Amino acid sequence: MKKKVMSVILAGMLTVGMLSGCGASEGSDNGDAGKQVTLNYWTWFPSTDQIEETVKAFEKENPDIKINMTVMESKAFQEKVPLALSTEEDIDVIGVQPSAFAEEVQDYLADLDEIMPEAAGEDWKDLYSEKCLEQGNKLTDGHTKMLVLTNSGSMIGYYNVALLNELGCEVPKTLEEYKSVAEKLKEKYPDKYAGVFAGKDAWVMDEMMLTVLGQQGDYYNKWRYDGADVDSKEYKAAFEGFKKFFDEGIFTKDTLDLDYASATEEFTDGNALVYYMGSWESPLLSKQLRENNGIDLEDVGAMALPVVEEGGVATVRSYIDSGIGIVDYSEKKEAAAKFVAYLTLGEGADIFGKQLTGTSAKKEFAVEESLFASEAAKKGWDTVVELINSGTADRNNVSGYSDIEGAEVQSYINGTKTVEEALKTCQKEWASGKY
Repeated sequence: MKKKVMSVILAGMLTVGMLSGCGASEGSDNGDAGKQVTLNYWTWFPSTDQIEETVKAFEKENPDIKINMTVMESKAFQEKVPLALSTEEDIDVIGVQPSAFAEEVQDYLADLDEIMPEAAGEDWKDLYSEKCLEQGNKLTDGHTKMLVLTNSGSMIGYYNVALLNELGCEVPKTLEEYKSVAEKLKEKYPDKYAGVFAGKDAWVMDEMMLTVLGQQGDYYNKWRYDGADVDSKEYKAAFEGFKKFFDEGIFTKDTLDLDYASATEEFTDGNALVYYMGSWESPLLSKQLRENNGIDLEDVGAMALPVVEEGGVATVRSYIDSGIGIVDYSEKKEAAAKFVAYLTLGEGADIFGKQLTGTSAKKEFAVEESLFASEAAKKGWDTVVELINSGTADRNNVSGYSDIEGAEVQSYINGTKTVEEALKTCQKEWASGKY
């Protein structure tokens, strides 16, 4: 998974750690009255800092259950967990990465249709996103063996509210409107960017192009799941549509020299009107989180990438960002189900949501409005939620291929390849059998 720089800055590095109630005693029962159960929860996300408030609230509500949490770096997690499960190490709950990892560990996961009704009620699925259920079940052979902890979407535009207001402009919704805003910005502040993103990082260029592709429909899913070609009129239109932002002077070629950290810095230092990245950068919307991390921007909102072609829709590709499941050999599945239900369907989803690391699959998910110091910030968060919930395609990336495709987008934008040449390279690579 790609490194999420700002969310790491705002929440702390994910390190191996422990989070548990004081005086917890191990138990193999299911939380019977008078006995205490300790659930061992292994994950790569969230960090102990991010979930501490949620865990404490759960333990207060369930004093007979304590959570013992181990957090690892993502790659280490992928390597260690399958081996630990194969030897039946004492693990009750695991984080499930929405990738090949889910397929690798699915045989060790309990069928949640069998154990969730007692913890969350027979109608628990009515409280849960149908789209998230479908996406999760695709990863586990049609069975419900994981639930969504957070969803993400990209690319979302985080904009400097004060700067936009200073220009006397509204949030641009189309390419033409964005061009007008960019011209006003250039006239007043020639050295500021109308939009920044990590153009040096191939996967980000791929994300930007695929966002344009999604504005015209779900062709990405047809490619990802049904064998449609990359060398197609749909992808050609997306490559050309993305390039229009450069042709119209909205994005500048020096954006291609910015990596993730430098693009982020340009925006947080006030040198860019809009910063494009995934929804994991939504902590930027909170004045409190910005101040805690030395970011001096007065106000931040969120918007969709303006629509390129007439008839297109403002959208993102969205997908499961992190999941959670219960280990099938655990002798504490009843207590584990209570914990999973609390995190995904109960009050815990809203408490954890204050971290703004993503949106929940809980239908009635809401975060505290006190996190947002302005109407623009609150509307920005609502925009993020709406975009993720209504994404036209899955953000189910093939990481290695994404870097290749993104490099071809870079070559087309900088003029070293025609769009036809870039698409032929992409098609050949995808058909190579490597992926």
